[in-house]
Amino acid sequence: MHTDIIHTLKLLKKRWKNPGAMEIGNPYQNVVGVLLSARTRDEQVLKLMPRFFRAFPTVQKLAEATPKQIETKINTIGMYRQKAKNLKGLAERVVSVYDGTIPRTLEELITLPGVGRKTASVVLVASFNTPAIAVDTHVHRVTNRLGWVKTKTPEKTEQALLKIVPDPWKKTVNQVFVKHGRYVCIQKPRCWACPVKDLCAFQKKNLEAPKNAHAILEDIEQREAFLETLREDAV
Repeated sequence: MHTDIIHTLKLLKKRWKNPGAMEIGNPYQNVVGVLLSARTRDEQVLKLMPRFFRAFPTVQKLAEATPKQIETKINTIGMYRQKAKNLKGLAERVVSVYDGTIPRTLEELITLPGVGRKTASVVLVASFNTPAIAVDTHVHRVTNRLGWVKTKTPEKTEQALLKIVPDPWKKTVNQVFVKHGRYVCIQKPRCWACPVKDLCAFQKKNLEAPKNAHAILEDIEQREAFLETLREDAV
Protein backbone atom coordinates (compact mmCIF):
# COMPACT_ATOMS: atom_id res chain seq x y z
CA MET A 1 0.00 0.00 0.00
CA HIS A 2 2.80 2.42 0.91
CA THR A 3 4.49 1.77 -2.46
CA ASP A 4 1.30 2.61 -4.38
CA ILE A 5 0.73 5.74 -2.29
CA ILE A 6 4.26 7.03 -2.87
CA HIS A 7 4.07 6.23 -6.60
CA THR A 8 0.76 8.09 -6.90
CA LEU A 9 2.05 11.11 -5.00
CA LYS A 10 5.21 11.24 -7.13
CA LEU A 11 3.16 11.27 -10.34
CA LEU A 12 0.82 13.96 -9.03
CA LYS A 13 3.73 16.06 -7.77
CA LYS A 14 5.10 16.08 -11.32
CA ARG A 15 1.70 17.28 -12.56
CA TRP A 16 1.11 19.87 -9.82
CA LYS A 17 4.54 21.35 -9.17
CA ASN A 18 3.56 24.57 -7.40
CA PRO A 19 3.22 24.85 -3.61
CA GLY A 20 -0.18 25.19 -2.02
CA ALA A 21 -1.80 28.57 -2.66
CA MET A 22 -1.55 29.60 0.99
CA GLU A 23 2.04 28.48 1.51
CA ILE A 24 3.26 32.03 1.86
CA GLY A 25 5.79 33.95 3.88
CA ASN A 26 6.53 33.42 7.56
CA PRO A 27 4.33 31.53 10.08
CA TYR A 28 2.32 34.66 10.91
CA GLN A 29 1.59 35.39 7.26
CA ASN A 30 0.87 31.73 6.61
CA VAL A 31 -1.68 31.31 9.39
CA VAL A 32 -3.45 34.55 8.41
CA GLY A 33 -3.69 33.41 4.79
CA VAL A 34 -5.09 30.00 5.64
CA LEU A 35 -7.61 31.42 8.10
CA LEU A 36 -8.85 33.91 5.52
CA SER A 37 -9.13 31.23 2.83
CA ALA A 38 -11.89 29.30 4.62
CA ARG A 39 -14.84 29.03 2.22
CA THR A 40 -13.22 31.64 0.00
CA ARG A 41 -11.46 31.37 -3.35
CA ASP A 42 -7.70 31.47 -3.04
CA GLU A 43 -7.49 34.21 -5.66
CA GLN A 44 -9.64 36.55 -3.58
CA VAL A 45 -7.49 36.05 -0.50
CA LEU A 46 -4.18 36.42 -2.30
CA LYS A 47 -5.29 39.67 -3.91
CA LEU A 48 -5.90 41.34 -0.55
CA MET A 49 -2.74 40.05 1.11
CA PRO A 50 -0.35 42.87 0.12
CA ARG A 51 -2.52 45.64 1.58
CA PHE A 52 -3.33 43.54 4.64
CA PHE A 53 0.32 42.97 5.52
CA ARG A 54 1.23 46.59 4.81
CA ALA A 55 -1.32 47.54 7.45
CA PHE A 56 -0.46 44.73 9.87
CA PRO A 57 3.12 43.64 9.18
CA THR A 58 3.47 41.77 12.47
CA VAL A 59 1.22 39.84 14.81
CA GLN A 60 1.80 42.59 17.40
CA LYS A 61 0.39 45.23 15.02
CA LEU A 62 -2.59 43.00 14.31
CA ALA A 63 -3.22 42.55 18.04
CA GLU A 64 -3.31 46.35 18.47
CA ALA A 65 -5.88 46.84 15.69
CA THR A 66 -9.62 46.97 16.25
CA PRO A 67 -11.91 44.46 14.51
CA LYS A 68 -13.26 47.35 12.41
CA GLN A 69 -9.77 48.29 11.23
CA ILE A 70 -9.13 44.65 10.27
CA GLU A 71 -12.50 44.46 8.49
CA THR A 72 -11.56 47.32 6.16
CA LYS A 73 -8.62 45.26 4.85
CA ILE A 74 -10.55 42.02 4.24
CA ASN A 75 -14.08 43.15 3.33
CA THR A 76 -13.74 41.84 -0.22
CA ILE A 77 -14.13 38.24 0.97
CA GLY A 78 -16.94 36.27 2.55
CA MET A 79 -17.51 36.15 6.32
CA TYR A 80 -15.08 39.03 6.73
CA ARG A 81 -16.60 40.25 10.01
CA GLN A 82 -16.18 36.87 11.70
CA LYS A 83 -12.73 36.45 10.21
CA ALA A 84 -11.71 39.90 11.47
CA LYS A 85 -12.90 38.92 14.95
CA ASN A 86 -10.93 35.67 14.76
CA LEU A 87 -7.79 37.42 13.54
CA LYS A 88 -7.99 39.91 16.39
CA GLY A 89 -8.41 37.10 18.93
CA LEU A 90 -5.67 35.03 17.33
CA ALA A 91 -3.19 37.89 17.42
CA GLU A 92 -3.99 38.77 21.03
CA ARG A 93 -3.54 35.16 22.13
CA VAL A 94 -0.26 34.76 20.24
CA VAL A 95 1.09 37.93 21.84
CA SER A 96 -0.14 37.23 25.38
CA VAL A 97 0.36 33.46 25.58
CA TYR A 98 3.12 32.71 23.07
CA ASP A 99 5.24 35.87 23.33
CA GLY A 100 4.35 36.95 19.81
CA THR A 101 5.53 33.74 18.18
CA ILE A 102 3.16 31.48 16.22
CA PRO A 103 3.09 28.14 18.08
CA ARG A 104 4.63 25.09 16.43
CA THR A 105 2.35 22.25 17.53
CA LEU A 106 -1.12 21.16 16.45
CA GLU A 107 -2.36 21.19 20.03
CA GLU A 108 -1.30 24.82 20.51
CA LEU A 109 -2.37 26.05 17.08
CA ILE A 110 -5.95 24.84 17.45
CA THR A 111 -6.32 26.95 20.61
CA LEU A 112 -6.12 30.06 18.41
CA PRO A 113 -9.47 31.60 17.38
CA GLY A 114 -10.45 30.55 13.86
CA VAL A 115 -7.82 27.82 13.63
CA GLY A 116 -9.09 24.26 13.24
CA ARG A 117 -7.18 21.10 12.46
CA LYS A 118 -7.10 21.80 8.70
CA THR A 119 -5.66 25.29 9.12
CA ALA A 120 -3.21 24.07 11.75
CA SER A 121 -2.04 21.22 9.51
CA VAL A 122 -1.33 23.57 6.61
CA VAL A 123 0.72 25.81 8.90
CA LEU A 124 2.64 22.87 10.35
CA VAL A 125 3.62 21.68 6.89
CA ALA A 126 4.28 25.04 5.25
CA SER A 127 5.97 26.88 8.11
CA PHE A 128 7.52 24.21 10.32
CA ASN A 129 8.10 21.24 7.98
CA THR A 130 6.16 19.06 10.42
CA PRO A 131 4.41 15.96 9.00
CA ALA A 132 0.68 16.66 8.92
CA ILE A 133 -2.22 16.25 6.50
CA ALA A 134 -4.77 19.00 5.92
CA VAL A 135 -7.98 17.43 4.64
CA ASP A 136 -10.56 19.53 2.82
CA THR A 137 -13.38 18.37 0.54
CA HIS A 138 -10.94 17.83 -2.35
CA VAL A 139 -8.53 15.64 -0.37
CA HIS A 140 -11.49 13.74 1.09
CA ARG A 141 -13.09 13.10 -2.32
CA VAL A 142 -9.93 12.16 -4.23
CA THR A 143 -8.45 9.80 -1.65
CA ASN A 144 -11.77 7.99 -1.34
CA ARG A 145 -12.01 7.61 -5.11
CA LEU A 146 -8.45 6.33 -5.29
CA GLY A 147 -9.39 3.67 -2.77
CA TRP A 148 -6.86 4.76 -0.17
CA VAL A 149 -9.59 5.26 2.42
CA LYS A 150 -13.29 4.51 2.84
CA THR A 151 -14.51 7.36 5.00
CA LYS A 152 -17.56 9.55 5.37
CA THR A 153 -16.04 12.79 6.65
CA PRO A 154 -12.83 14.81 6.17
CA GLU A 155 -12.06 14.26 9.86
CA LYS A 156 -12.15 10.47 9.42
CA THR A 157 -10.12 10.82 6.24
CA GLU A 158 -7.40 12.72 8.08
CA GLN A 159 -7.18 10.02 10.76
CA ALA A 160 -6.94 7.27 8.14
CA LEU A 161 -4.39 9.06 5.96
CA LEU A 162 -2.12 9.83 8.91
CA LYS A 163 -1.83 6.07 9.47
CA ILE A 164 -1.05 5.03 5.88
CA VAL A 165 0.93 7.89 4.32
CA PRO A 166 4.66 7.79 5.20
CA ASP A 167 5.86 10.87 7.09
CA PRO A 168 8.09 12.25 4.29
CA TRP A 169 5.04 12.31 1.97
CA LYS A 170 2.39 13.69 4.30
CA LYS A 171 3.08 17.31 3.28
CA THR A 172 2.55 16.41 -0.39
CA VAL A 173 -1.00 15.12 0.10
CA ASN A 174 -2.69 18.50 0.52
CA GLN A 175 -0.43 20.20 -2.04
CA VAL A 176 -1.38 17.87 -4.89
CA PHE A 177 -4.89 16.70 -4.04
CA VAL A 178 -6.37 20.17 -3.55
CA LYS A 179 -5.26 21.12 -7.06
CA HIS A 180 -6.15 17.73 -8.51
CA GLY A 181 -9.59 17.86 -6.92
CA ARG A 182 -10.16 21.42 -8.11
CA TYR A 183 -9.19 20.86 -11.74
CA VAL A 184 -9.36 17.16 -12.63
CA CYS A 185 -11.04 14.96 -10.03
CA ILE A 186 -14.10 17.21 -9.90
CA GLN A 187 -17.65 16.01 -9.17
CA LYS A 188 -17.88 14.63 -12.72
CA PRO A 189 -14.23 13.61 -12.94
CA ARG A 190 -12.00 14.32 -15.91
CA CYS A 191 -10.34 10.91 -15.76
CA TRP A 192 -9.18 11.42 -19.35
CA ALA A 193 -6.78 14.06 -18.01
CA CYS A 194 -5.66 12.18 -14.90
CA PRO A 195 -2.05 10.94 -14.66
CA VAL A 196 -2.98 8.37 -12.00
CA LYS A 197 -6.17 6.92 -13.49
CA ASP A 198 -4.55 3.48 -13.78
CA LEU A 199 -3.87 3.54 -10.03
CA CYS A 200 -7.40 4.59 -9.14
CA ALA A 201 -10.16 2.34 -7.78
CA PHE A 202 -13.01 4.62 -8.88
CA GLN A 203 -15.52 2.53 -10.84
CA LYS A 204 -17.26 5.21 -12.91
CA LYS A 205 -14.28 6.61 -14.79
CA ASN A 206 -14.94 9.27 -17.38
CA LEU A 207 -12.25 8.36 -19.92
CA GLU A 208 -13.64 10.01 -23.05
CA ALA A 209 -12.09 13.41 -23.63
CA PRO A 210 -14.59 16.08 -24.72
CA LYS A 211 -14.20 18.06 -27.92
CA ASN A 212 -12.96 21.08 -25.97
CA ALA A 213 -10.39 19.06 -23.99
CA HIS A 214 -7.51 21.23 -25.21
CA ALA A 215 -9.30 24.41 -24.09
CA ILE A 216 -10.02 22.88 -20.67
CA LEU A 217 -6.37 21.93 -20.14
CA GLU A 218 -5.19 25.33 -21.34
CA ASP A 219 -7.56 27.05 -18.92
CA ILE A 220 -6.21 24.94 -16.05
CA GLU A 221 -2.65 25.97 -16.87
CA GLN A 222 -3.61 29.63 -17.09
CA ARG A 223 -5.46 29.53 -13.76
CA GLU A 224 -2.52 27.82 -12.05
CA ALA A 225 -0.05 30.34 -13.49
CA PHE A 226 -2.22 33.24 -12.33
CA LEU A 227 -2.57 31.75 -8.86
CA GLU A 228 1.19 31.27 -8.58
CA THR A 229 1.80 34.88 -9.58
CA LEU A 230 -0.60 36.05 -6.88
CA ARG A 231 1.03 33.74 -4.32
CA GLU A 232 4.49 35.06 -5.08
CA ASP A 233 3.28 38.67 -4.76
CA ALA A 234 1.23 38.09 -1.61
CA VAL A 235 3.90 39.07 0.90
